[in-house]
Amino acid sequence: MFKLELRFQNVTISEYTLRNGDIRIIGRSSESHIMIDDPHVSRRHARIARWGDQLFVGDEGSKQGTLVNGEQIICAKLKHGDVVNIGSSQNPQVVIKTIEEETLTDFLKVTT
Repeated sequence: MFKLELRFQNVTISEYTLRNGDIRIIGRSSESHIMIDDPHVSRRHARIARWGDQLFVGDEGSKQGTLVNGEQIICAKLKHGDVVNIGSSQNPQVVIKTIEEETLTDFLKVTT
């Protein structure tokens, strides 16, 4: 499972969990899953999607761009520890964390 941390000045503002098939839109619009109220952020700036054990980010044609670890991208595969900047390095960051998924067997321990 992946966890996204929305950070500003190294303080976590919000956290989001992504399960298989989840897509999160990042933008200035109130309809965005991850809303960033900043004039340098497009209404629909980027999207982060999880497919299986992989996580991807894609820029949605924003004016200011999307960066992963300081590199401007159109689309990129993400991993634990990656930092996604939306618009500029001064804006809030989305930090990627991986968390071990709990399995059903963890809850079904049978004693004999």
